Amino acid sequence: MKLLKLIENVSFTSNQPLDKIKEIEVKDIAYNSRNCEDGFMFVALVGETVDGHKFVKNAYDKGARVFLLQKNSKFSKYAMDLNEDAIKIFVDDTRLALSKISHNFFSQPSKSLKIIGVTGTKGKTTITNYISTVLNESGVNTGVIGTNGTFYNGIYETTSNTTPESYELHRIFKKMLDNGVRCVAMEVSSGGIMQNRVEDVDFDLAVFSNLSPDHIGPKEHPTFEHYLQCKAKLFKLAKHGIINVDDEYAEEIIKAATCDIETFAIENNANLSAENIKYSKEIDSLGVSFDCKTAEDTFPCYICSPGTFSIYNALAVIAVCKYLGVKKEVMIESLKTAKVDGRVQVLPVIPYATFIIDYAHNGVSLECILQTLKNYEHNRVICLFGSVGGRTEIRRKELGDVAAKECDLAILTSDNPDFEDPMNVINDIAQSFEGSSCEILKIPDRSEAVKTAIRIAKDGDMIVFAGKGHEKYQLINGEKVYFDEAEIAKSEAKKVMEERELLA
Repeated sequence: MKLLKLIENVSFTSNQPLDKIKEIEVKDIAYNSRNCEDGFMFVALVGETVDGHKFVKNAYDKGARVFLLQKNSKFSKYAMDLNEDAIKIFVDDTRLALSKISHNFFSQPSKSLKIIGVTGTKGKTTITNYISTVLNESGVNTGVIGTNGTFYNGIYETTSNTTPESYELHRIFKKMLDNGVRCVAMEVSSGGIMQNRVEDVDFDLAVFSNLSPDHIGPKEHPTFEHYLQCKAKLFKLAKHGIINVDDEYAEEIIKAATCDIETFAIENNANLSAENIKYSKEIDSLGVSFDCKTAEDTFPCYICSPGTFSIYNALAVIAVCKYLGVKKEVMIESLKTAKVDGRVQVLPVIPYATFIIDYAHNGVSLECILQTLKNYEHNRVICLFGSVGGRTEIRRKELGDVAAKECDLAILTSDNPDFEDPMNVINDIAQSFEGSSCEILKIPDRSEAVKTAIRIAKDGDMIVFAGKGHEKYQLINGEKVYFDEAEIAKSEAKKVMEERELLA
């Protein structure tokens, strides 16, 4: 693509006159110098800990001759030493510019797709995957982008972030479009919004699930207000908004919105609501049924996921699919079997106890799942969990406080300890159990912790493996080490059942 076409709608200055660069061809874009080749443009992104301007010489040596640079970077001096054939394009914000040039480079693919953005603290993964399930069942080829990766037409691609960098995002859109995808349900994280990754995505729909304090710290959002503002920005980028008005921050989201708004709720008046809620328990699932009430009619729904939060997720999906013209009958049938790996995932490994894998990794999420389980007949509630190493200790206390209040037994273990000793994290969490009636076991090896949970399970126990969810690794000393919680649980459960048969 011609350089001037690539940087269309980008305000810039250059070290070269326009007539000299107008015929320059750019083969591709890279924001990691190691990915550069002959004919590439290198974009120097300014991050919290790494500044891409330090690597312009590496990019030049790899073959890049066009450089997108940020005017105020304290490391822009590195670009001054490049050879005279280097074309330097200076902008106010390289991350914002990367969004625009990626949009251009891939021929603005989001304009040809129906893009549904889902934001909120909890529920994004479930809602996007449920939307995909229903729309695909209705005949609309739909892809997913989010925490669990990218899915479309049986193709899977991992993502390093819930909301990928803008270049990756538009690349994925183009690939989906070329493969017949017509609709994309994507998770939109507050970090993705803050870092301008979605600035040039043509959102048709935006969904708000809920909001609670999270991702607040030195390398994330400085305050909760900033976190809220980032979430709210999605409703300035979309044409139509769908909002959970039972959430205490819904009014602020609506005030900030510039798009049309419709609502869903359980407790308040809304365009869509749920009533006559009933819980059910099967060997391989915990479910809930309800009646969905709209302006036109009321119809019964069932989802094989438990709790009030699951109803909110289902209402969001119904609102989206209804807006897109999906038949009511298709929605009802599709939601009955819709599931997401690692999200309230029931493992039917032992007939006398219920094992659940869930991604709950903060206090709010853990409290939600544990309180939900108490709606079902049970003996003990047991939770196996840890907290990320090298991160804020506030989350450790939140998790510990919740488990100490809601559980009969807590198994404290590791969860992506990275460079921190897992016992440091476990001991921090354990402080919450002082004076609590909840018993604790400290088992730093998560594999051994899972095996212990399987072996100590009694009739009617409900055991939650919290924190890992869909993840198939443990982050240890900077490396992702393979770890499959479900696989370990199934293997140990098989041994336990075989032992029981021998003793019978």
